Amino acid sequence: MYHTMTLLNTMDRVLYDSQRQGRISFYMTNYGEEGTHIGSAAALDDKDLVFGQYRETGILMWRGFPIQQFMNQCYGNNAGGDKGRQMPVHYGCTERCFVTISSPLATQMPQGMTL
Repeated sequence: MYHTMTLLNTMDRVLYDSQRQGRISFYMTNYGEEGTHIGSAAALDDKDLVFGQYRETGILMWRGFPIQQFMNQCYGNNAGGDKGRQMPVHYGCTERCFVTISSPLATQMPQGMTL
């Protein structure tokens, strides 16, 4: 768990700096929240569906989402799972049971009720 939390913190630093330099348009860090979502993810089964929100990147990282895919998605290139069609940090991964993040806050409950 510690390794994943420090890896997330390092990725945050790189992507936050990229956003501040104008290389990517949008990024929200997970600073101070690493333990909450990585600890929660560790308690879940890998097949449990997660309706995440901003600053819950650690769940995907805990489930093995590759760093390169985080980068592809944040930089909006066609190598990402979303082919550059999502906003940065709107991660999603069917294989890891993580539903794509929505911009409006508090949408997880209605989305979850439909499944």
